[in-house]
Amino acid sequence: MSQEKIDAYKKEKAGRKEKLEKHKKKVKIAKISSIVVVALVVVAIAGTVLWNNFGKSNSSEADSAAVEVSAEVTDETADTAEATDTTEAATETTEAAN
Repeated sequence: MSQEKIDAYKKEKAGRKEKLEKHKKKVKIAKISSIVVVALVVVAIAGTVLWNNFGKSNSSEADSAAVEVSAEVTDETADTAEATDTTEAATETTEAAN
């Protein structure tokens, strides 16, 4: 081997440990990151499934309660409108009598 090749080999060998350590760190970070991403996806899917299953039962109850409330409000509004009509009719009758 020529002296140039020997010097290049020694230089490569000197930095080999650092390169291997950096590579191992990068591999560990990539593994941990991929595990975290997969875990988040699984949690998101499970959350969506649970939300859809339990959310629908609660929303249907809320919808039926809203229908009941709106029916009650409509009844009260109709009663109030009838009372207003009766009051106006009585006022007109009183004015006509005067």
